[in-house]
Amino acid sequence: MYYIKDAKIRRFTELDGVRCAEVEVRPGAADDPELLVYITATNQQDGLEGYDMVRIIRNDADLALDWYDNNLHSAFEEVTDKAFTESTHITAGEEREKFKRELLSYGELSTEFAKEFGV
Repeated sequence: MYYIKDAKIRRFTELDGVRCAEVEVRPGAADDPELLVYITATNQQDGLEGYDMVRIIRNDADLALDWYDNNLHSAFEEVTDKAFTESTHITAGEEREKFKRELLSYGELSTEFAKEFGV
């Protein structure tokens, strides 16, 4: 499981024509990489508004060596489909949902999302 030490919205942007928030997530565990998580507003089956993670980028850049924050090199890798894995206690889908709930409840993120997306 990925533990969140800090998370903040870097910017609001469009991804494949959909408005989303780019959230920088710093890990709580020393060996975990930083993540860029793209969140968008969605209409759920029950008619209520919600949020979905549409893309996850792993950032293995070492800012001491790679001081220029540039996502055009190999330190940034899209891991949307493989970021969460099965374990004996939890499925990959459950782990994904747990991470999303923890991210949305971190600090003032949900308030900022609601303001931006009008949810």
